[in-house]
Amino acid sequence: MPIEANQKLSPEKTRKALLVDGDNDRYRRKERTGQLQHAGFKVFPVLKIEHARARTKPGAFDLIVVIPGENGELATEFCDEVHGNNPNQQILLVGANQGISDRNYAVSSWEELMKRVGTASGGSTGQISQPQNSLTAA
Repeated sequence: MPIEANQKLSPEKTRKALLVDGDNDRYRRKERTGQLQHAGFKVFPVLKIEHARARTKPGAFDLIVVIPGENGELATEFCDEVHGNNPNQQILLVGANQGISDRNYAVSSWEELMKRVGTASGGSTGQISQPQNSLTAA
């Protein structure tokens, strides 16, 4: 049955990711944004936790990625706050140190994050895998 001119195909819902990247290297930030885009996310990058707080409403993002930069403690507090307000929010904190490795959203490296979103094996599904019970810091 042909599609009529006024009938539109329903596009897949675009997944949105908030990338809170405190890294001072803008080229690494741009590369990370590109990798998330390649995984199928529309990426909204911010540099500061304060800016991210203003944007994190329940349901606004499918994924929140936090790269702490110089203030790991503030990044951890932000992740705890988001997780506390919305336990179903997919959030990943990159660079988990020994003090936070027990949290299910902590990942030790960007490579581990990309595995969790399903792109490291060559696929680009963008599906976030279930958290692992034990994580080790890189």
